[in-house]
Amino acid sequence: MSKPMRSSLIHHLVRAAAFAGYAFFIVHLVRSGSIGLYIAPRMEIYVKLSALALYAAASCQAYQAFRIWIDGSKEADCDCGHAHGPSPSVWKNFLVNGLFVLPVVLGFLMPDATLGSSLADKKGMALGGAEIANRWSAGDAAPQRPDGDASADATPTEGIDPDNLFPADEYTAAHAEYGKRLYKMERIAVQENLFIETLTTLDLYRQRFVGKTVEIRGFVYREEGMGTDRFAVGRFAMNCCSADSMPYGLLTEWPEASRLHPDQWVRVSGKLTTAVFNGDEVLLLQAETVEEIEAPESPYVYPNAGFDEDFAG
Repeated sequence: MSKPMRSSLIHHLVRAAAFAGYAFFIVHLVRSGSIGLYIAPRMEIYVKLSALALYAAASCQAYQAFRIWIDGSKEADCDCGHAHGPSPSVWKNFLVNGLFVLPVVLGFLMPDATLGSSLADKKGMALGGAEIANRWSAGDAAPQRPDGDASADATPTEGIDPDNLFPADEYTAAHAEYGKRLYKMERIAVQENLFIETLTTLDLYRQRFVGKTVEIRGFVYREEGMGTDRFAVGRFAMNCCSADSMPYGLLTEWPEASRLHPDQWVRVSGKLTTAVFNGDEVLLLQAETVEEIEAPESPYVYPNAGFDEDFAG
């Protein structure tokens, strides 16, 4: 077999191995249950389908290599005047094929890991619900704290119409309706499937919930300026994949906070109030109980796709 044919054969075999490797890696993530560490559940079906496409691509490359091996000749060139086969340069082929192979090799070799404090330091922990809604809006309309209504900042009193306690516009209607439900609860447990929406609602109508008991689970996060008795109970909120995840949490105050370690998972219960942090007013949970817990099977939270329909429909 001539050198050009051998180069073309190796080229197709390496491509076939790379495509198959990506497909096998997706299968590995699905079977091990680790795929949720990288993409949101709603994206899983598309990634699984992509594995089928990668298998097909690998089969095509393997078939081209088989033809070269059996026929003993290179692929026929078209009449466009351009060469479509691999470069005769060994180093150029090594570099190009390495770009395909290296990511999948690293994927198999590197251990799965959840996002935590180190990435939160780089992205910045969002301590207000409206803040993360604005981050994800990408210029579109997002929930904003109601303005222009004196009742929005007044202390809640008996007998006031709930519509006056929770004013809304077209963008905050669902949060207002959800807020009315939360307001009636003696204890507000921040649920996994409504994590983002609950903290957003509490933040939008923060004065309505001062004094309420709130329970939340997340990892311990600290940054400069919090002091020894404060930390944030955080979660990474994922929209599509880990690349667009945002750290999102609730500032918490506890006299024994210095005993907690970064990235330690805790369940915190306490009274909600407000405080000034980095020049902004934010929600503050004055912890009454702090319990160390195991990290959940799925450490991320996701936007609730049916929130608007369920609460404003």
